Amino acid sequence: MKILTAFYFTGTGNTRYIVDRLCGKLSAEFRVRTYDVARGGDYAAQMRESDLILLAFPIYGSAPPIPMREFVRAHAKHFAGKRVVIAETQYFFSGDGAASLGRAVERYGGKVVGAEHFNMPNNLCDCKTFPVRNGKELEKTLARADGRADAFAARILRGKAKRKGFRLLPHAVGRYCQRKYFLRSEGEKRKKLKVDAARCVGCGACVGKCPVGNLVLEEQKAVPLGKCVLCYRCVNLCPRKAITLFGKEPPSAQYKGPVLK
Repeated sequence: MKILTAFYFTGTGNTRYIVDRLCGKLSAEFRVRTYDVARGGDYAAQMRESDLILLAFPIYGSAPPIPMREFVRAHAKHFAGKRVVIAETQYFFSGDGAASLGRAVERYGGKVVGAEHFNMPNNLCDCKTFPVRNGKELEKTLARADGRADAFAARILRGKAKRKGFRLLPHAVGRYCQRKYFLRSEGEKRKKLKVDAARCVGCGACVGKCPVGNLVLEEQKAVPLGKCVLCYRCVNLCPRKAITLFGKEPPSAQYKGPVLK
């Protein structure tokens, strides 16, 4: 049986939800393996053995998250000659979100044979502009995502998957309306994570769940190290709502993530 290897990064579960859905549909034809790139490691052997590689990630300002970009750069030479499909999750619109990483893969010699965007629930819980929903309120959004994932998987199996984001117009929108400005200030954004010491009780939930080890406990208080990757996991997990990133006030509601199937 052919091998499908999925490499993904997920902040609050949206991307993992899509990975699980796609892999479930593709498992009839492929033996599936999945790896969270935030855990690090050398995946050269897994890539060599793969007949198809799935890259999946959320999009921030039309840019893939840092762990995903670092993974692709670190394994650049192993993409040569490989067939790759890309799944990108977003709240609203990214222009060329999937293609923003797909072009790098093709520069390294890979061939992107399919790319799709998936609209998923908002997890920016400390930004009042976008509402946070949970439970039954997610049903319609997740049902649409399920349908899109099932259709994408079916097209992959037929060898007729579309390449979302690779055309000139979405590329221009993604690059010049979002990514150019986002990347210019990304370094500063990584330092914006704040912990309210008065609220923090030193439970360590954020320390244990941060995918990149950006938080440590000092004198029973969580302290950020300035290398946040903007995934919003800790902001949504903190039981005391003591952590904020882009917002100035504690979140009134936190995103609990999709129900993983």
